[in-house]
Amino acid sequence: MYRWCRSRFGGIAKAMAAVLVIVFALAAAGCGSSGPADGAVEITLWTWQSTIDDFTRAYSKTHPGVRVKAVNVGSNEKEYMQLTNAIAAGKGVPDLVYMDYNAVQQYAVSSQLHSVDEHGFDSISDDFTLSSLANVSYQGKHYGLPISAGPMVMFYNSDLLTRAGVNQPPATWQAYAQAARKLADLDAGVHITSDSGDANFLTSMLWQAGSRPFKVDGTHLSIGFSDQGARRFTGMWQPLLDQRLVDTKIKMWDESWYKALDDGRIATVLTGAWLATSLKKNVKAGEGHWRIAPIPQYEAQPIANAENGGGALVLPAAADRRKVDAAYDFARWFAHEGGVQVNLNQDGIPPLATVLNGAEFRDKTDPYFGGQRTGQIISDAAAQISSGWTHLPYMVYGSQIAANSVGKAYLGKCTLNQALIQWGQDLSDYGRQQGFTVN
Repeated sequence: MYRWCRSRFGGIAKAMAAVLVIVFALAAAGCGSSGPADGAVEITLWTWQSTIDDFTRAYSKTHPGVRVKAVNVGSNEKEYMQLTNAIAAGKGVPDLVYMDYNAVQQYAVSSQLHSVDEHGFDSISDDFTLSSLANVSYQGKHYGLPISAGPMVMFYNSDLLTRAGVNQPPATWQAYAQAARKLADLDAGVHITSDSGDANFLTSMLWQAGSRPFKVDGTHLSIGFSDQGARRFTGMWQPLLDQRLVDTKIKMWDESWYKALDDGRIATVLTGAWLATSLKKNVKAGEGHWRIAPIPQYEAQPIANAENGGGALVLPAAADRRKVDAAYDFARWFAHEGGVQVNLNQDGIPPLATVLNGAEFRDKTDPYFGGQRTGQIISDAAAQISSGWTHLPYMVYGSQIAANSVGKAYLGKCTLNQALIQWGQDLSDYGRQQGFTVN
């Protein structure tokens, strides 16, 4: 399964050489491609954003010379598979791609993306959050324009917690565990949260706990889950699993998950703040009952947070070189100019410090969350994201194989510590197979 990921790297040097062949082949093709009859430049954008047409329509009003053809590929996994295949085939490569933060480095490491620094990104980079810049960086260069942020917060059903005798949202993980036990006492069918072993959730929780399992220095990697932060997380989360206070059967995004949120069987969700829009759309019965709070802490100070989700617009190096400037112009507009307001109109979270720290964003209230000042909570959460986290240059694949190791801990076949050791070994073995030096 996902065999495309294994061929994705197939040796670093080989991948880089293949990219150069593709680029020169496309350049030699010259004027073989045709554009719109009206003479406008047409660029193709791949994404899975359902509201992308709002952005392309707004852009076309002020940029009549560029036409953006948005292709909804359905999901991130489908997009990466199709992109990898297109690059390998040397044809059909889009001019722009929306990419998860944890995938950017995977494509940058083998020179499959343009550095946006070459197009003037340095003139606006200071406006972006430090976390978003780190997520699109590789060896000192930036390979995407960040357009969405995912600072972790805790969504909670205030009515459900109150019925269980929890009158304030848990501010510490100790208080969170106490709330979990009270909920179980209230009703055995109610859980504090759900977690079926999703690797992206796991890495965000490790990040927030202070773990830094991955170090990347060019083709030299270090992988290990034995640091204090990893032990801090597993020491907190393992008892919740052992006592069955977390629902490990319901998978996030499944229809059954939304129904459990609607029915009051799951009391909290620990994830990126972007979930707010999905709750309003899919958990309608929860209006007025749900709230947002900061992610619980291990210690009072310093406050620590992590990112969960978010992404950037990237420029594939194998795309038509004649359209790179037009593609970058749209990406810049989306990330830093007119697209920012479109994003805000959709309750998006632009990773711009200038926006997130502004009074308009921070003073924002939301009737779904009982009129709460959600903007302030999200703004603070973004500012508190801890530095130093690094994604592996094959993190997409690494997340997919986590089920072989981490998944066992959620079936009660091993502990989280044991699962992390096995996952680290699997990640190390794969890295060596792809030509990385792994310690």
